[in-house]
Amino acid sequence: MKKLIITALAVSLALGLQARDLLRYNYTRNGYTYTGCEREKVEGSRTLYVKLSRVLFSDGQPVYVLRLDVEDSSPWKMPKNAPLTLRTTDDRTVIVKNSASEPNRVAPDGIQGQKGKVWWNYGEYYLEESDLKKLSVGIASVDITTRWSADGYVKVAYKNNEFGSVLAAQYEALRSAPKPSADVAGVLKSIQDRGGSRLSETNVLKVNDKLSLSLVYFYYAATNTEGYDLNLYINGVTVPYGAEISILSADGRNIVLHQEKDLSAGRAICYPEAEDIRSILSGVRSLTVQTTGVPVVLTFENDTFRLVFDRLYNSLQTISIL
Repeated sequence: MKKLIITALAVSLALGLQARDLLRYNYTRNGYTYTGCEREKVEGSRTLYVKLSRVLFSDGQPVYVLRLDVEDSSPWKMPKNAPLTLRTTDDRTVIVKNSASEPNRVAPDGIQGQKGKVWWNYGEYYLEESDLKKLSVGIASVDITTRWSADGYVKVAYKNNEFGSVLAAQYEALRSAPKPSADVAGVLKSIQDRGGSRLSETNVLKVNDKLSLSLVYFYYAATNTEGYDLNLYINGVTVPYGAEISILSADGRNIVLHQEKDLSAGRAICYPEAEDIRSILSGVRSLTVQTTGVPVVLTFENDTFRLVFDRLYNSLQTISIL
């Protein structure tokens, strides 16, 4: 990897991002539609991270899942069925219960913060559409039960609807998400876990007679960071180490990547960053590759590059950590 990307995945995302930037994944599998947002940081007397996702059933009915990560100086496990109480600015309450029972895979050994090592301890809560509409007026406070004891809770009050603004933006991003083009069945090839870290890769998918693609996902537990390798298989072309690989996206960006390894003919590896991935998912007009001879320019009709990349990327989101 040239460098790690998506540090603490979206901690750097600011409030007010466009809906496209809030969305992390959007795909179908086994007749269900899965759409989820990036994790966002909410400052307060305790630092929380908010990630809202949605599952659409075959009849079109949704269920929403709210994941809350509570930053703490020690690790602990949220009890199953422990309640989360959200009080709205018009003094109503929504109470939901933690459904998660799996061990936490996010920074399982902690990560180094500004004041020492911290852990992200989590709960997952199912919400109905009616719950989210009730919360849309604003959220004055959250009260999270962390263990079954008198002092086993985290309560955070918000003066300026900081939590509610993040939740409302994510809810709207999910509601406005387009119908996904990616069905991810059969795309994932392998998953390897070691010491809390994860490496996963996809199968190779054909774009056209000249080009095929695959994608590799990395999660590094020690730093709580992710990265991706994009593999290009270009028939009859040798791409020397360091050569430019330029992708012209439908949103107007010219994404300049590089051949990152000394490989045999027909193969290139590059390291797209989070912004590059979002641009590629908007569509790709052309690919220009420096070679040992003249540059090779590939153009794409009928959105063929994006459709393949979409399937690769979203298949990895089914097993991604963050």
